[in-house]
Amino acid sequence: MDTSSLYSYTDYMTSYREAAVALWGEAGAFAHDAYGRWLALYPGLPEQLPIVIGITAYGKCWGLTRPTWEHDPRITLSSSIFAKGTRVVDDVMVHEMLHVWLAMTGQEIHHNSQAWYEAACRLSPAVLGHELSARRGADRRSVRVPNPRDGEPGQPPTIVRKVPVPDVVPHRAIATWPYSLRPPHAPPGDPIPCPTY
Repeated sequence: MDTSSLYSYTDYMTSYREAAVALWGEAGAFAHDAYGRWLALYPGLPEQLPIVIGITAYGKCWGLTRPTWEHDPRITLSSSIFAKGTRVVDDVMVHEMLHVWLAMTGQEIHHNSQAWYEAACRLSPAVLGHELSARRGADRRSVRVPNPRDGEPGQPPTIVRKVPVPDVVPHRAIATWPYSLRPPHAPPGDPIPCPTY
């Protein structure tokens, strides 16, 4: 008798959280609990999502969201962030949840989208504890500068270049919201043990 299909994963696990605890212990529990803590900020998100802990793209990303995974959106957290502390994990979860929420509400999910900027500003009082005023594209402006090739055939005397605008929230900070906008001395929280494979 073939018994390979008598039992399935769902016979043993009743939630994504239980599966994460079985695989990653305290780190798996914390990731799912963080999702639950921030869920009220994102109306319409499901009570639970698959949250995977492992190596993310390029080995540098702290988190990754797959909003179009065939079974539902899925969040992946880098196993390395758990050693950085609880607040860091919370911030990465808030960031990835925003990607999921934007996707599920039919909005552009990328960091340079208007929807991302608006949501980061709207959520900042609850997440960062202060207002955030950032406008897409405000961190750079166009200026005319002398053309170093002026005098060559067909070259105009000036060209347009983008230059940084001082005292404006730079795009790189919005792209890594909220953790990039914490004060440098903000406590990262306690590290969480996370088994890696």
